[in-house]
Amino acid sequence: MRAIHGVFAALAGLCCAAGCGLVGGGGAPPPPAPGAVLATIAVGSPPTFLALSPDGASLYAASDGELRVIRTADHSVAATLRINPNPNGMAVAPDGARVYVSNLFSVSLAVLDAATNTLAPPLTLFLQRFRGGFGRLAVAPDSRSLYISNTVNRAFGIVDLTGGNSVVLDPTVIPEDIAVSADGRTVYYVGCKPICTPGFLQVFDATAQRFTRSLALDGNPYRIALSPDGRRAYSANLTGPSLSVVDLATLTVTATIPVPVQPTGLAVARDGGAVYVASQTGGALTVIDPASLSVRASAAIPQAREVALSPDGRRAYVSSNATVVAIDTQALLAGAAAP
Repeated sequence: MRAIHGVFAALAGLCCAAGCGLVGGGGAPPPPAPGAVLATIAVGSPPTFLALSPDGASLYAASDGELRVIRTADHSVAATLRINPNPNGMAVAPDGARVYVSNLFSVSLAVLDAATNTLAPPLTLFLQRFRGGFGRLAVAPDSRSLYISNTVNRAFGIVDLTGGNSVVLDPTVIPEDIAVSADGRTVYYVGCKPICTPGFLQVFDATAQRFTRSLALDGNPYRIALSPDGRRAYSANLTGPSLSVVDLATLTVTATIPVPVQPTGLAVARDGGAVYVASQTGGALTVIDPASLSVRASAAIPQAREVALSPDGRRAYVSSNATVVAIDTQALLAGAAAP
């Protein structure tokens, strides 16, 4: 059941697991405030995964069979490259040198050389019982290792980016999405056991290479993001649908906030002052204030799938059907606060 859910969620972004609710946080969201939409950039067939370069100059958009490099200064497309179909995750190395894209049925990662905007040789991954199945990934702060989920094969992988061997672990919590602490010592991931209610946050000690504590969340956790100070984790959960707020020191859920249906995108502002959730079926971008744990703004964006934030937090990029929408976050918040 879990393997089937992983395949269909990746291909169509549909929540197929039992118990995935079709209720959300409030009524239909309003359209974005006047002036909030800066650009609408055409991309390939969905789903489109997003990631930004560390300096915010380049936005990477991985659509079905295509990887685009978009200049954020003028929202023009600098390069369009062919990759394997069915992208399932993307991450930029913290040093900005490489971009990695996983694909659902491939046993390798597409690798972009960010300096030249050309594809480097692909990175071969470990083999499993079912071909492919690789999903979300995260690169360690030193850019020397990569953590990757394989929901279909129920595997947690550690890839040595310097040319060493991969390590494949078989955790009790099946990984869906991964985040790494700023010091690289701790890896957090969300996922499920064979039944997805509840879901779980699992802690992995990167130095000892062992799983330690875990915490129950709402069902079907799909995305995880950490606060910049490392004190909190946020989990976007398909069942609920909700955003779980986790105190990492005590490993407790301190709040569960309703959000629109099917939250598939999640990003935290670099200053920690806002959490952005993209809800695909709900067709909404929701901005949550981490201090008050309340919704600051919500805007209608049809089929909002992914969200990425500029380093200064002034722009949000949201993938929709066959476009990426660039949002002025200050105009979005100002419009929500206007009487």
